[in-house]
Amino acid sequence: MLRRVAAASLSLLAPVLALDDDETWRSPWQRRCHGRIDEWASALAAGARAARDQAARLDLLAAQGARGAVVPGPAAPSGPRPSAPPVPAGWGRPPAGPGSTVVGVAFSPERLAELARRLRRAADDAARLAAEVRRIVPALPGDTGGALVVAGPCQGLDQVAAEAPDLADAIAGRLTYAASGGSAGFAGSGGSVMTAASGGRGADVAPTVTGLAASIGADPFRLDLRELSELATRLGQLGPAELRAVVGGLRGRPLEVLAAAVRIAPTRAELRTLGLLPAVLAVGDLLLRGAPASMVAEIARLFPGLEPPVGGRYGPWEYTVGHPPSTGDLTMHDRGRDPLWASGVTPSDVGQGAVGDCYLLAALIGIARADPGLLRRNLRENPNGTVSVTVHLPSGAVPVTVTRSLPVRAGAGQEIAADGDNPAGEPELWAALYEKAYARMAGSYARLEGGDPATAMEYLTGTTAVRRSPSAVTVGELAARLAAGGVVTVVTRSDLPPDSGLVPNHAYAVLGADARTGRVLLCNPWDQTGTDDRLDWHDWDGLEPALGGVQWASTRRGPPAR
Repeated sequence: MLRRVAAASLSLLAPVLALDDDETWRSPWQRRCHGRIDEWASALAAGARAARDQAARLDLLAAQGARGAVVPGPAAPSGPRPSAPPVPAGWGRPPAGPGSTVVGVAFSPERLAELARRLRRAADDAARLAAEVRRIVPALPGDTGGALVVAGPCQGLDQVAAEAPDLADAIAGRLTYAASGGSAGFAGSGGSVMTAASGGRGADVAPTVTGLAASIGADPFRLDLRELSELATRLGQLGPAELRAVVGGLRGRPLEVLAAAVRIAPTRAELRTLGLLPAVLAVGDLLLRGAPASMVAEIARLFPGLEPPVGGRYGPWEYTVGHPPSTGDLTMHDRGRDPLWASGVTPSDVGQGAVGDCYLLAALIGIARADPGLLRRNLRENPNGTVSVTVHLPSGAVPVTVTRSLPVRAGAGQEIAADGDNPAGEPELWAALYEKAYARMAGSYARLEGGDPATAMEYLTGTTAVRRSPSAVTVGELAARLAAGGVVTVVTRSDLPPDSGLVPNHAYAVLGADARTGRVLLCNPWDQTGTDDRLDWHDWDGLEPALGGVQWASTRRGPPAR
């Protein structure tokens, strides 16, 4: 089955690649889309190689009659390794003509609409193939072996399943906007040729900008919560390209007045208008994810709470973008050029820094093992470089938008929070940005100190988490939870003996459980080093007295876990 998945992975994007030519991919935005597809093709090729490697490992296990372990090191598969799909002519070349800037771009809307359809089909096929791989985990020799077999083959599949629908939606949105007469950066039947230099901003947004600026006025105290709520509704109804153009038109005094009105809104709320406050306070988040890239820093500075402060024991001051301190040794380091993902989502990507939020990072590690695609789906990269993290509240799922700036110690460049690099030293920001979104919700990084892994699971998965006494849990039950795609964590007691090998008052992710031997595999959220992979097997009977609690949740919506 793994060899069949390898072959299917290599052909997954063939229908998408068949639509590539110089005419389709000419504008800067379209070429960025093209680059994303190129990344997926490379990831799928790497996943196909991993699938064949793992199939060879399983052949060797069967030949040796091994039980409960995976042969270390990749075994060379028989025959040549698969390569990436062939690159069509014109892929990655600059458009014809002098210079590198496209002034006028014409395209076939029918062709791009078909591309969006094929991208969605590719996403569905990728999700189906990844699910097939994960279904064989219980049949493999031990949970650790299953995790090793699944991680590589699924990395490209998970990426396509999570990102291809977003790209299809972006293409469809631009087609819709162009068809309505707006400026989306290209033209087709019924539309005019748009100029890339205009940034997709058409004359039709001018009345909207004028009307909103008039509604905002010059006095923040004149705007009550009802007016702010109506304005938030109007902004929320704009498409991505319209919102970007409108926010750009509000630059300067109108934006400053709006930000001041949002800042003072909580002090002016009355009982009859209290229900409007969440929508009003969400205006900053809406603008941050929809603004032109050149305005991101300005919006983060003007609107309250968009950058979580760093304070408490991390420094004598609290830092917010745009308000540098006069003393202290902390600063915010812009990681805007660094990718969210390097080589797929794996538990080893998560590394705890100086912030005491082991409960959150242990939950992230558990989800990375159980359903890495969920973490990809819940983290969306916006066109302006910001990132929106989906957080599940009791009232429903909401996007929490953050910039790519991370707190570091000035001079040393040492990050105080979750590591923005993976164990190989490659930039990989996804775990640090999940933590930053959580810090935004809490109010600051300092307020992340101490927490409940079960609550973090619920915020991250949208499912109900369960808390159990360690004495009421068996290794067989833990193994069943993990095999079903569950997230499992444990929390240690404060009164541990010095030779326990565990950290007191600390959360660990459970990545494996072997009912036959009665052992569980714990992962410490601390940052991985070159000599410590943070993984240790423990005998459950000896471990149970050292634990204060066990928590688990499912990554799949359905009846609450019991």
